Amino acid sequence: MNTNTVRRPELRWMLDDVLLPEVRSAVVLARDGLVITATGEIDEADADRFAACLASLRASSAASAEFCADGSTSEPAWNQTLVELSTGYVFLIAAGPHAYLGVSTTKQVDMGPATQRFHAVVQKLGAELGTIPRSGDSERS
Repeated sequence: MNTNTVRRPELRWMLDDVLLPEVRSAVVLARDGLVITATGEIDEADADRFAACLASLRASSAASAEFCADGSTSEPAWNQTLVELSTGYVFLIAAGPHAYLGVSTTKQVDMGPATQRFHAVVQKLGAELGTIPRSGDSERS
């Protein structure tokens, strides 16, 4: 099956620290919604769909930045989005230049330690997760 998915299995190791028992899947994606790598209970087609949803979620979340502006000349940068559903959560976190970490969990996840772990992975590996902007991308994350 030929898809637009960018697979970098050599980077899958960076998601090991994210895979708590309550984590269903984790996806590292580029700003344009292409999968860089994925792991957990997710196949290639679902990873592509999840990444596309996450890219859209990031864009719509970032569009709300103007409503949090503090009057300075620069618009606030988007950092993360959390979606709560009746059966779980979706975490979306900036993970480097034009790269993002998306994680889906069950409702039983302990949010505090899970969020700390996700952010630790992002901090530790942010430079490695970065992607080169594709044509048409602005410098804003």
